[in-house]
Amino acid sequence: MVNRKAIDRKKKSAIGAALVIEFVVCVLQGLHHTWLISGMGITLMTLSFYLTLENPEALRAELVEQKMSMLYLKSQVNPHFLYNTLDTIRIQAQLNGDKKVADLLMCLVDFFRLSVKVDRPLVTLDDEMELLEAYMELMCYRYPELKCEYDIHPDLGGTQVPNFLLQPIVENSLLHGLKNRGYRGEVEISAKRTADSCMEICVRDTGSGFAEGKKAVIDEMLQSYDKQTPKLTGNSIGILNVQKRIKLLCGREYGLSYTENPGGGVTAHILLPLKEEIK
Repeated sequence: MVNRKAIDRKKKSAIGAALVIEFVVCVLQGLHHTWLISGMGITLMTLSFYLTLENPEALRAELVEQKMSMLYLKSQVNPHFLYNTLDTIRIQAQLNGDKKVADLLMCLVDFFRLSVKVDRPLVTLDDEMELLEAYMELMCYRYPELKCEYDIHPDLGGTQVPNFLLQPIVENSLLHGLKNRGYRGEVEISAKRTADSCMEICVRDTGSGFAEGKKAVIDEMLQSYDKQTPKLTGNSIGILNVQKRIKLLCGREYGLSYTENPGGGVTAHILLPLKEEIK
């Protein structure tokens, strides 16, 4: 039993007010038996209110969960709306004979169509590459001096990988490596088997590389991924999210790491298990 003196004035006032309301309800029910007022409901409401005062973290956690749920719903509505609208515009451009615009819109439609497959935590590498190719085709058109190369072992197409794995990594290479060079350079995506029967996907760029001290920060963040608080904004949210999903879906021995290239730029290394899709 908590000592009454230990309860602060705000809590005592709230509890006292709830008890007064409950007492009034009980009196009214005694005078008017047909009034459907639940004394038990008032009691439970009083208890939950007191527990909220005792543990404000519970309320804060619930609010964060509600916010995340709303963001999730918004993320579902917006891509579907854009997908359908862009496809309508693409068809009209094709009817008007503007093939280049129609082709670009088709890439954007494909990107949104593939990006809304959030009902599956794992997809095949072929599916993931299809999404990435649509994204990079748009970026290479926007920045004509940006080049992209692929070197994917043909036997790995059916291997399962976490959904939406590569696009955040490639986008990170563009924004933090090649942007400083006016998007002049190359991104190479490769996938191969390792000697210990795993799969390694590499994203290599010819960008400006890490700023002084930045690699140590990134390494520490990726190594202590389970101690990082969830973030909705920030420069590293993409790669942190990727690291957490790999660890959760594939195992703690797999994950994301970075190395610096001798000739400039950085390489992201993604180590994954060789798990084939179940037909």
